[in-house]
Amino acid sequence: MKKFFLFVILTLPIFLGLVQNARAQNTHLSDYQYQLDQYRRYYAEYSNFKADYLARPTLDNEQKAIISAKQAINARELAWASFVLVLSDTVSDTGVSYPVIDKAVADLAEIAKYHFGQAVAAGSIVTRADLTAFTKNELKITAGHKLVLTQAQVAGKLARLIKFQIDAKMAYDSILPKLETIKDEVSVQNGLDQIQTGSQQINDQISALAKKTTDLNMENFSRDTFYTNSTETLTSIRTNVGRLVNVIIDLDTNYVRH
Repeated sequence: MKKFFLFVILTLPIFLGLVQNARAQNTHLSDYQYQLDQYRRYYAEYSNFKADYLARPTLDNEQKAIISAKQAINARELAWASFVLVLSDTVSDTGVSYPVIDKAVADLAEIAKYHFGQAVAAGSIVTRADLTAFTKNELKITAGHKLVLTQAQVAGKLARLIKFQIDAKMAYDSILPKLETIKDEVSVQNGLDQIQTGSQQINDQISALAKKTTDLNMENFSRDTFYTNSTETLTSIRTNVGRLVNVIIDLDTNYVRH
């Protein structure tokens, strides 16, 4: 029965850690919360049946433990699938199309499909040998999912910054014609120069982080190190976008006739 115990609880700490970054308030999030509650309920039942089997290793107690393990696995896989869809929503809801973002959405769709399939496949578990085989196969496949989930979370943050930059560009384009007659004034020209320089810097930062994210591979992947480095870059991009917006607001407020 030890393999039942190992399989059912193994991915939960990673699961809970990932969901802290999920912010989308939608049906997928509701589904995730419901299935996670179901998982906790079935896992508690499984723990009791496992204890009974260890105390009295009868065939009946073994079957009860296997059935409860199947129920817990089914709920967990559905929770995983729903969580992945929540994460996908946070990446795609900006409507931004960019290679690292588009790839993340496609990869997440495949992972969600996999977990939905695993929820169905769990119904075929009959014996302890079936459960062991199921466990080994899942652990092998989901090992690669950690990388994709990390890439997707960074892609989601990039999507928001890119959307912010797109909105800033629209604001800039709307005021630029109104500055035509005074663009030679030193303060106005300085502002326009800052916008051009700042925009290019932001574009370069986004491109560099996107490439770094896409180029990650399992052999040299350290999630903690990547998160730390990515957070620093994302913070820098956010700061630069904020400065860009402030310059646009200054030009609009002080030099554009409304």
